Amino acid sequence: MKTIKNKNYGASDYGGSGESTLNSANAMVYIFALILTLLVSPTFSPLFSKATGGQPGQFLQWAAGARSLGMGKAFYGVSDDASATYWNPAGLIQLDRNEIVALHTNLWAGTSYDFISFVYPTARLGVFGANITKLRTDGFEKVEFSYNETTQEITFNPGGTFSDDQMALTLAYGRKVMRNISIGLATKLLQRTLDVHTDNMITFDINLLQQGLNSHLPGLKLGFGINNILTQSFNTQDVLPMTFRFGAAHRFLRDKLTMAFDLTKGMKSNINWAIGAEYWMMNFMAMRLGFDGEDAIRESSMGLGFKYRDYGFDYAFAMHAMGISAFRLSGSYKFGASVVAARDSTIRRIIHEGIEAYRRGNFLVAFSRLEKAFAVDPANQDVQKMTRKLQTIISYITSAQKDTEEEGGIRKGVAAYMDDDIPGAVSAFKYAYYKNPQNAKVFQLLNALERGNNLPLTESYKEDIVGFTIIDKKIYDARQLVIEGKYDQSLLRCQEVLNLEPNNVTALEIMGSAFFMMNQRDKAKEVWIKVLELDPTREMVREFLEELK
Repeated sequence: MKTIKNKNYGASDYGGSGESTLNSANAMVYIFALILTLLVSPTFSPLFSKATGGQPGQFLQWAAGARSLGMGKAFYGVSDDASATYWNPAGLIQLDRNEIVALHTNLWAGTSYDFISFVYPTARLGVFGANITKLRTDGFEKVEFSYNETTQEITFNPGGTFSDDQMALTLAYGRKVMRNISIGLATKLLQRTLDVHTDNMITFDINLLQQGLNSHLPGLKLGFGINNILTQSFNTQDVLPMTFRFGAAHRFLRDKLTMAFDLTKGMKSNINWAIGAEYWMMNFMAMRLGFDGEDAIRESSMGLGFKYRDYGFDYAFAMHAMGISAFRLSGSYKFGASVVAARDSTIRRIIHEGIEAYRRGNFLVAFSRLEKAFAVDPANQDVQKMTRKLQTIISYITSAQKDTEEEGGIRKGVAAYMDDDIPGAVSAFKYAYYKNPQNAKVFQLLNALERGNNLPLTESYKEDIVGFTIIDKKIYDARQLVIEGKYDQSLLRCQEVLNLEPNNVTALEIMGSAFFMMNQRDKAKEVWIKVLELDPTREMVREFLEELK
């Protein structure tokens, strides 16, 4: 039996390009890109603004982790570490182990910026993640005053200090929905506290990531997303601005060099762009460079990255018109077992259940098992192919579980079809049809299979000789081919019979004769021994065996 490529599933890789799925997926991404282009274009969009900045939640645009800052914040299309919860949750599907990344930095006097993210991949349910982003500024002076109506004097008294705190909790989820497309969803809870006054906002994001466009650009990644689709505010009239995002990333030089480009367009702000690069000079050390801005370069940045086993350490700084900004340091840690092995094990188990089901003739159960496997990993092309084939079967026949020759032939035909043995499948379905010519569904399936493989169509069954079945016809042909000296063709006819009726004694006897005439006496002896095991009354075969001693 053939096996699926690189996976010991126990069923064959039976072909199918999947081009229609790929084309539809690409079309969806291209439409998304066109909509984004129209939205961010100053020519077509009324959303283009001359004012930028002063937006609620602006601290959420300051990047997460020193790695992304070192790449100029061009990380939306990359999103391949735990900071994907911040950038593009669709990128979470690139992670197969638990991972945590944390950043703490002092931006300027009295102001600190913190970020921590955790990612939890699962074998069947996708990837979950969460992060906390916090900006805090201390040391604002609080002044109390009193007014004397008699003297009309105002007296100011020190009242201590207060802080400005902004914090966002993000819950993120990523999952593959097609072979090379994943979707990411996120909800953010934003809290702002100024002294004793607090307000809250909750908002939602949707993101897509396409990995590879075609065989020529397998390393290209494209990300598309809309942040703050819906915002609900509490104790404030501020609303987080809807923001459109696009990112592209591509790896070069055997994946050592990554180039990335991002575009961000807020409803009330201009387009922001970012471009960055990451180059791994050695397996444990990377160098990064990036730029971002609007009409011109606003900030340039540089950084270094180091990794050792499951640990990562990143360093970056940025330069702008006011000089060098605060240095940023972040660390990451991966732990736990890879979910890839668990996912493959789960898929193998489910596929095995499906194979056993269709071999028993329960095609609906088999189809449901394969659908379950597809839900675990929509990118698994082997599961996609098997599911499509079973879908063809159940559109004609849903079950063949009876212990009859007809339904036994159907089961063999389905097993051969799933193993990509088209001649074997056609032969088995013909056998089943000739056993019961009134079964129109089997006849329709047989013709559909023949049409799909450019084979001559089987016509409605008519027996030229009463009781002369397809098995009789093949045995007759095999015997005649031996007489004509065409021993190899006779063996093929006998094997076709044995595929349908493994214990057909006559076919085995003819096969032994063909081997004997081809001077392959050991094989002839082996076959004839089996003949006598099945039917000890075959005296002629016994005599042949005596001669071979």
